[in-house]
Amino acid sequence: PFATMILADQGADVIKVEPPGSGDFTRTAGNQQGGLSASFLNNNRNKRSVVLDLKRADHIAALKRIAGTCDVMVQNFRPGVVERLGIGYEDMRAVNPRLVYVSISGFGEVGPWSHKPVYDPIIQALSGLCSVQGGSDERRPRLIRTIVPDKVTALTAAQAITAALLVRERSGVAQHVRLSMLDS
Repeated sequence: PFATMILADQGADVIKVEPPGSGDFTRTAGNQQGGLSASFLNNNRNKRSVVLDLKRADHIAALKRIAGTCDVMVQNFRPGVVERLGIGYEDMRAVNPRLVYVSISGFGEVGPWSHKPVYDPIIQALSGLCSVQGGSDERRPRLIRTIVPDKVTALTAAQAITAALLVRERSGVAQHVRLSMLDS
């Protein structure tokens, strides 16, 4: 959400896809006012939203119609999920050959941890940030009290999207941009 917030702040027309029912879980996570959390309002400012049930064929068709008019599609499902849903890179490229497709995962698309869920504290621990935050190898590791890996991944994604759009404008060739939180 932070990566697309940056792009929306820069003037991109961002359409957020939310599931039916309660929508994005962050709508009600943490401090709220007027039924919406501060985090949701901040990370989704300047965005439009559409409700789609990606388990329904007619909603997948609607997403593909939207993607047919887009420059970029960003998804952060675990590897393999978008292919099962029929909205993977090849599926969407068939709809829009100029689409820059961005896949963000926790640990990359292959490897023993590729299908595991990931959260910021897990990346802090595995990357060594907790040890650095603790102050030395002899001291107890400590979490950084803000979501640094999430933010760094978002900044990396926003920059990668901008670069991919520039390459597409110069060469006419779109790309599949792949990022992992651990690598970022």
